[in-house]
Amino acid sequence: MNKRKISMIIALLVATSMVISACGAPATAVPATAVPATAAPPTAVPPTAVPPTAEPVTLTIWHNWGPDDAKGAPLKTIFADFMAANPDITIKDEVYVDSDIPLKVETASTAKVEPDLVFVQRVGSPLSWTDSGVTLPVNDYLTEWGLAGKFTDQAMSDYTQADGKVQAFPLEGYRWPIWYNTKVLEAAGVAIPTTTDELLAAAKAIRATGNQPLIASNDGMGVYLFSLILESAMSDEEAIQCMGKGDWTVPNCIKAVELFVQLRDAGVFVDGVEGIDYGGANTQYATGTVAMSHFGTWEDCAAEVASVVPYVQLGGFPLPEGSPRHAPVYYTGFSAKGIWITPNGAAKSEAVKKFVQYIFEPAIYARLVEQAAMVASLKEVPLDPSKMNPNCVPPLSANAEVAMQPDLFLPPEVNSDFTRVSTEAFTPGTTAEKILADLTAAYAAIK
Repeated sequence: MNKRKISMIIALLVATSMVISACGAPATAVPATAVPATAAPPTAVPPTAVPPTAEPVTLTIWHNWGPDDAKGAPLKTIFADFMAANPDITIKDEVYVDSDIPLKVETASTAKVEPDLVFVQRVGSPLSWTDSGVTLPVNDYLTEWGLAGKFTDQAMSDYTQADGKVQAFPLEGYRWPIWYNTKVLEAAGVAIPTTTDELLAAAKAIRATGNQPLIASNDGMGVYLFSLILESAMSDEEAIQCMGKGDWTVPNCIKAVELFVQLRDAGVFVDGVEGIDYGGANTQYATGTVAMSHFGTWEDCAAEVASVVPYVQLGGFPLPEGSPRHAPVYYTGFSAKGIWITPNGAAKSEAVKKFVQYIFEPAIYARLVEQAAMVASLKEVPLDPSKMNPNCVPPLSANAEVAMQPDLFLPPEVNSDFTRVSTEAFTPGTTAEKILADLTAAYAAIK
């Protein structure tokens, strides 16, 4: 074998040995400088540390703004748009009758399966939720989430306990005036009454035309008309004394109950008022044959009363002679709806934070005001008049005075009994003495 052939064989064996050694050696054994300059660059390897995506979260929200409520449609769009902007968060909303929500929440809370957020009014048992742990105070959230100072002073006051705890984010305000159908009044030849003497005369004239005077639902809602009539005859301080503390010996409290009975027996309420529920009151008022109704602003855009809206003037309840009030009274405030955070919701604080910040963005919140005539709790809301619902009723008359809503001082322990007594008060034959005795007994049980 010639020298040239031997040399080629040796070279081939050395090269093969190097390849075998390279294949068996760890990658770190070959320094980077060992790669020839003329070699092809190594293939790029995708990075292994990919930023993790957010864990999916489901927020469960309980509320009563269903398809039959003017706020139901805009709320649905707010939910949908929020989820589109936050694909890692799913909103599961469940709609219940408003009055059923507190007990459902409390029952679920006992089993620790409560919803994350609750949209409910600050009335009755929710007044004690923060102290009992059913929901959490939102003081820190207001500051940390940039919402401090965004709400009206009254809205914040209505949700703040005596110890300074803010129970919920104020979502919805309300006005609860008397709806005067001016067409029915004019047919009877009477004006909107401002005194109870004028109201008594108007009721008689209205009945003479075949129409009915004042309607109210008495399925638990009548308590507010009962309370409003009582408060028309007393000051806020007197109302707190008897309705808040249970002292029904205050002279004006006694006169107030006697006034209610006088109006009832004189035919101021529609026939059969003691058996009318909320739906029935709406239906009857929508016929245009009822002069007055105690409706709240949540009815402003309701389709069933749209036909009478052109004739509606909102005002307060007339005053009796000697009343300490200065003008007909009505209720207003922000306890109609708040966003309450439960312990389960607090465990999902980042998702809850995003949702709460979103719904209170002025442009988002404006949808509820524009489309449903909701009374705004935010100080500044950019509104487009062209988007306002044309079925919304006119503004409240300036000739009215705000009375303190009993929900703000009525003890939760007597709420059910107070409602029961007021409901019975609409029944003909129920005397002022019986009403006062039953109220006194209801408060005595908690003293």
